[in-house]
Amino acid sequence: MRFPNPNIQKQTTTFPSDINPAQVMQGMLDDKRLLASKNAEYLRLLQQRAETERLYNIAVADRTLKFKADGHPISIISNLVKGDKYVAGLKKNLDLADGMTKANHESMKDVRASIDAARSYLSWLKAEMQSQ
Repeated sequence: MRFPNPNIQKQTTTFPSDINPAQVMQGMLDDKRLLASKNAEYLRLLQQRAETERLYNIAVADRTLKFKADGHPISIISNLVKGDKYVAGLKKNLDLADGMTKANHESMKDVRASIDAARSYLSWLKAEMQSQ
């Protein structure tokens, strides 16, 4: 644990003086709108991912039954299904949908962090104004 040095005067953090609380509030409103649009996009991406997963699962079941009916050994059917071009394409689409959903979720976290930072800045401004 570090203890403050009593020989050092209290330093205050300075923020750009050309930013006023109204601008910060406007930025927060813009971020709130952005977050709302990202939420809508997130729901759309989740629905798209669910549909992609449904199609993938149907294709896996279909190809598995086809390979069984064709008399392929049970031990290699899983590998044959994974190697099927159609199934592999659907798996790629599923992986892409997963990535898009996760990326959107992370960007939502960034917008929330921006809103939190603006709130902290406004609280700091309020405390500075009250101390003067």
